[in-house]
Amino acid sequence: MESRLPKPKIIIPPTISTKSIKMEDHKAAKDHVPHTSSNGVSDTLKKAKSTLNVNAKCTNENKPPVRQNLTRSKTLASISTRAVKRPATAPVTHGEAKRPFTKPSVKPTATTQKSGNGLTNNVTNRSTQNTTKRTENNVAAKPSKWDLKGRLAHTNSALSDMKQKYNETTLKFNELQEQINSLKANEDVYKTKAEKFEHVNKVLDNELKELKVEMNKVQEEREGLFKRLKESEESFKNVSNKLQHFKEKCESQEALLAKHESVIQDLETNLETQVKINEELTTVKNELQSLVHTMDKDRRVLHNAIQELKGNIRVFCRVRPRTPNELGKPLCLMNFVDECTIEVGKSDGSDALSCSGKLRGTRQEFSFDKVFPPTAKQADIFEELSMLVQSALEGYNVCVFAYGQTGSGKTYTMEGIPGSETEGMIPRTVRHIFQEMKQFQLLGWEYQIEASFLEIYNEHIVDLLDCQQKTHEIRMADSKGHDLYVSNLKIEEIHSPEELHECLLTAQRNRAVAATQSNERSSRSHSVARIRLIGTHRLKEEISIGNLNLVDLAGSERLKGEESVRMAETKNINKSLANLGNVILALLKKQEHIPYRNSKLTHLLMPSLGGNSKTLMLLNISPLDECYNETLNSLRFASNVNSCKTGNVKRTRTILQNSI
Repeated sequence: MESRLPKPKIIIPPTISTKSIKMEDHKAAKDHVPHTSSNGVSDTLKKAKSTLNVNAKCTNENKPPVRQNLTRSKTLASISTRAVKRPATAPVTHGEAKRPFTKPSVKPTATTQKSGNGLTNNVTNRSTQNTTKRTENNVAAKPSKWDLKGRLAHTNSALSDMKQKYNETTLKFNELQEQINSLKANEDVYKTKAEKFEHVNKVLDNELKELKVEMNKVQEEREGLFKRLKESEESFKNVSNKLQHFKEKCESQEALLAKHESVIQDLETNLETQVKINEELTTVKNELQSLVHTMDKDRRVLHNAIQELKGNIRVFCRVRPRTPNELGKPLCLMNFVDECTIEVGKSDGSDALSCSGKLRGTRQEFSFDKVFPPTAKQADIFEELSMLVQSALEGYNVCVFAYGQTGSGKTYTMEGIPGSETEGMIPRTVRHIFQEMKQFQLLGWEYQIEASFLEIYNEHIVDLLDCQQKTHEIRMADSKGHDLYVSNLKIEEIHSPEELHECLLTAQRNRAVAATQSNERSSRSHSVARIRLIGTHRLKEEISIGNLNLVDLAGSERLKGEESVRMAETKNINKSLANLGNVILALLKKQEHIPYRNSKLTHLLMPSLGGNSKTLMLLNISPLDECYNETLNSLRFASNVNSCKTGNVKRTRTILQNSI
C-alpha cells in the first residue's frame, strides 16, 4: 500500500534502508488500523499520529544548515590551497550520508497537539531545543579551513552530537517499534471485531428490512383495523338504534305476552275439557265405525240380493234414433208397451202370413229387463248400469257387452263421443268408480285400479295398448275355473279418470275398423275393456277384488257381393256370434258340456256367462225398415239370453295378511 505521507526530497543511502523499511511498516500498520467508533481505537490512532509528528520534527532538526547563508570570503590561503586534497571534508560527507531517512516535516494536526501523550511532546521539544543550540554553536564557532585543530574539535563535537542524536533516534525508534508491535497486535483483534461488527451490521440490516416489511404490514393492518373500527362504530350505532327499537318492541310484546298468558290459561282449561270431549267422541266414532262397517256389510248383502232378484244375466234393449242421413227412409213398426216390452213389425204388414200360409199377428212382442226408446239418453242407460258397477266395487265380477247388427249403435253406447251428454258407458263407469271410491274411503277402504284393453280380430287376441306383436292366450286363473286371464297383456295402473280416458283413446286408434255397406266405420273386431278393482280395508284386514269387463261386440250382418272382399272378417265375426248363441242355448237346456272353447269370444266370456259373474247384455237395434230381419234375429237372440239362468254369484273376498 502506498504511503499517504509526502515523499522525501533527500535520497536515502543504502546504509539506512532498514530504517526506512521499518518506517514503511509502521506506516502500513497505521494504514491498516481499522476505523471504529470505540474510544480505545480512536486513542490508539491519535497516539500513532502524534508519534509520526515527533519524527517529522526530529527530521527537521537533523538537517544540515543551509549553506547558502554561510559565505566565506576568498582569502589567499583558500586560494592557494584549492588544489590540496582535503581530508576533513570526507568525514563530513560521510557523516551526512549516514544520516537516517526522515520524513519531511508535517505540520502537527489539532489531534496531535491535543494528544494526551506527554512523553512524545517532551521529547520533541527537547530535540528541537538541542538542535537549535547545536546549529547556533556550529554557525558561531566553526573554525576556518586552515585551522585543523579547530576543525577536529568541531568535528568531534559534531560527532558527539550525532552520537547523542543517534542515541535519541534509536530510543525513539525503539519506542515507535514498540508502538508498531502493539498496533500490529491490536490489528488482528480489531479486524475480528470489525468482521464481527460487519456481520452484526448485515444481520441488523436484514432485521431492519424485515422490520420495515413488518412495519408496512402492521401499517396496513392498522389502516384495515381503522376502517373496521369505523365500520364497527357505524354498525354499533345501527345496532344500538335497533336495540332501542327492539327494547321498545320487547316492552310492548311483554305486555302482550302477559295478556296472552291469561288467554292461554283459559285455553288450557278449555283444552282439557275438549280433550275429554274428544276422547268421548273417539270412542263414539269407533263404535259408529264398527256399526257403519256392519251396516255396510248388510247393505252389500241386500244390494246383491236385489241384483240376484233382477237376475244374474239381464238384457237391456235400446232402439237407436235415426241419423240425419236416414230421415227419408221408412221405419219399422215399433210399439213400446211398457218399460220392459217392445212390439216390432214390418211397416207394410208383409209378415202377417206365416210360412204355412196361415194368418198371424202383424207384430211380434219381446220382453226384456229394460227397454229404452230412441229418445233415451246415455245417462238414462248408465243409471241402470251403475248398480252393477257398484257390485264390482264390492268385490263381484261384472260383465257388460253390447250386441247388435252393424250400425245399430253399439260403439256409441259403449264409448260414445267426448262430451258430458254423449259419453258412453265406459267413461261414465270410470267416473262413477272414482266418485264411489271417495265414499268408500270414508269407510276405511282404499282402492287400486288396473286397466287393460284387447280385441279379438279373426280369432286372434290383440293388445290395444301395446304396439308390439306378442302371442296372447286365454288361461285359467285357478284350478276351479272361476276366473280367466290373458297372457302377455299390458296392464296400466289408473290414478284418475283422465288416465283411463287416454288409454281408451289409444285403444280406439288401434282397433280394427273398416267401411261397410251398413256403416262407414264399422268395428270389425270384438273389443274388451278389462278393469280390475282391488279394495283394501287395513283396519278390518280385509281385501276385495272385483273385475269389470266392458265388451263391444262386432256387428252381425249377412254377406253380400259388394262386401265379399271382407269375407274372412265377416265369417269370423258371424262364427263367434253363432258360438255365443250356441253357448246360450246350451245354458238354457242345462247341458253338461257347454261349448265355451269353440271361439275366443265365448272362451273369454265364460266366467261372465256361466260362471261367477253378473252379466248385462245391451241389445242395440236399428229402427229402419230395411234392417227389420237383422233386428228380429237380434231380438230373438237377446230373448234367449234373457231366459238363461245361472247359479248364485259369489263375492271375491279374502283376509288381508299383515306383512312383518
